[in-house]
Amino acid sequence: MRIYIDESGTNSDEWLVIGMLFVPNHGPLHAALCDVKNKIGYFNKSPKRNARHKETHLSEFRSNRDVQVAENWVDVFLTYDCYFRSVVIDWSLWNGKYFGDAFEADALKRRRAYKKWAEMLIQPELRDSEGEPRFYHAKLYLDKLTALRGYDVLDHLQNRFTENYHGESPFIDSFQHADSWRDANQCLQLCDLLTGSIYQKLVPSTNEFKLAASACVETKLAPFGVERLDGRFWRQFAQTTLRQRFPKFSEWFWRPLQQAGRRRRS
Repeated sequence: MRIYIDESGTNSDEWLVIGMLFVPNHGPLHAALCDVKNKIGYFNKSPKRNARHKETHLSEFRSNRDVQVAENWVDVFLTYDCYFRSVVIDWSLWNGKYFGDAFEADALKRRRAYKKWAEMLIQPELRDSEGEPRFYHAKLYLDKLTALRGYDVLDHLQNRFTENYHGESPFIDSFQHADSWRDANQCLQLCDLLTGSIYQKLVPSTNEFKLAASACVETKLAPFGVERLDGRFWRQFAQTTLRQRFPKFSEWFWRPLQQAGRRRRS
């Protein structure tokens, strides 16, 4: 299993989206994503990057070719063995009291919150409905350019999922930052596409190509029970029911009351 983490809305005071792509069998998915780029001729032209393929990065979409790659990539995502989880934070609902004491700085509370949200996305995926482990020795990759990197999230997740573990088969045994633009990280770029598409539905861009890619994701997910990417659909579901109802793709709209009684200092 490989777990890829990205975020969208890093500098926004309205919304934050943290997305995770879980890939049980990395090789076939990676090859299929590369094959899309090869057929379309989506190659890197920047001398600053030692990569064969151009990065699929939604924030940099500028052409119909970008959208074409996105459309084909969503088809690959829906066909191959992988699934996507996300948490969406409406900052208008933010209340730091759930993550620290009144005298502590809000920045410190947000740092704790980022860690907790990432942890709470991973935790339900560790075991199946009968309590049996779903995977061992997973590799976790976090995009270097996310705000999560500055909040020591990797250190927190490593402590959280290994601190009390004894044995030779941990759930996750590798935690690392990754440059999403590198050829080896096509799955991380797919995570960026899905995460960014959610954000586009919350804060629509004036860029027609970003909007088209996001609309494509929404349309192709419809057969999987996903009616919309924004909160008008997802707010009605609790995190505990999302995994069962939407095994391929889900969005958890966090509410402050869900955190009551769960504070964990780090």
